[in-house]
Amino acid sequence: MKSACCPRCGGSSVLSVDVLAVGDGGSCCVRPRHCRPYSSGLGVRSTFAACASCGLVWSAVDPDALRDFIARNGEEIARQQLDAFDRGPFRDLPDTEVAREIGAAVAEVDALCAAGSSAVPRRYRELRGVPWDQALRETRNWPRLTREEKLELFGWAPKKKAAVDDFDSPFP
Repeated sequence: MKSACCPRCGGSSVLSVDVLAVGDGGSCCVRPRHCRPYSSGLGVRSTFAACASCGLVWSAVDPDALRDFIARNGEEIARQQLDAFDRGPFRDLPDTEVAREIGAAVAEVDALCAAGSSAVPRRYRELRGVPWDQALRETRNWPRLTREEKLELFGWAPKKKAAVDDFDSPFP
């Protein structure tokens, strides 16, 4: 799946956002998708500019304020998207072929979900080879699933920390 790039810096850490007018002389709030508004505002404040020659309209927000907003108000999928930007799709997996395949599959479904695509169940079904009803059931709450739960759906069972009682102790 091809990812969008920033037209200004060329970066690939591009989020889908909603732009909300706040009614005071051209300023607005930018709210990343999958985030809740918070009590002191709807999102991160910004203003727009427009070029009278070519018609390009743009805006910029403070990236630290944007990340802070997502950390405080983002749903699980939004926080995971930032983590993927920072550490990559294989961030918590070993460097094996199977782990890379699973990490890439989860990243692909995450990207579709973050973009609000209706193709999430279809692509999940293709990747997993499961029936439609199972794909619909397992992707219904995809934005709220933890990364570990998503990896597990694709067959990756994380190593569980052994409890003290799991060991045969030579001591009585």
